[in-house]
Amino acid sequence: MSKFDNMNAAKTYRWIESLLTLCLISLISVFISCEGYEAIEPINYQEIWESDSLTIDNYIKENGLYPVFTTASGARYAIQSIGEGDSINYNDLVTINYTAYDADGVVFKSTIIPDSSEYYIYPVFNPLTFTYTSSGWTLEYTSLFVTLQGNGLSEAISAALVNIKTGGQVVILLPSALGFGASSDPSNIISPYSVLRYEISPLYVR
Repeated sequence: MSKFDNMNAAKTYRWIESLLTLCLISLISVFISCEGYEAIEPINYQEIWESDSLTIDNYIKENGLYPVFTTASGARYAIQSIGEGDSINYNDLVTINYTAYDADGVVFKSTIIPDSSEYYIYPVFNPLTFTYTSSGWTLEYTSLFVTLQGNGLSEAISAALVNIKTGGQVVILLPSALGFGASSDPSNIISPYSVLRYEISPLYVR
């Protein structure tokens, strides 16, 4: 065998040796990964919905809300006060104040400047004005609906406001599937899968 052939054989041997080493390292890495792997349990959305429904039921009972209405998507609302001001009709330009809470009463968004600086409120602090429609589609383009899932809130507002006057108040309860779902609110104040409560008061119409 020539010197040239010996050199080629040595190179081939080193290449095979490197390849085998790389394969061995890869196998060890896969083995370690498999050893530390824990199966991720699928999220049971039905259980979450049932738990949220129970939370909402308890809130309704504890606060004596009656009657309570349910929208097609599963949002619930109750009229706390009819008000003594102007009636609200479809296609009116309506201005409202609202405050949004999680199930523990933590405020995460409001058009009203809070008395306390305890919470880092989403910076709105201005009444919301929108054209009131039977479907509620105009609401879905406002700051009230940032990152919300579904149309439960717009359904409830559309159904409720026509039955009250300015100065009244409506409370709306949303299961997490109609709120932020697996996410927090835009300001990261509340926890994922939070039941939401909105208190909405119409100020004036025109």
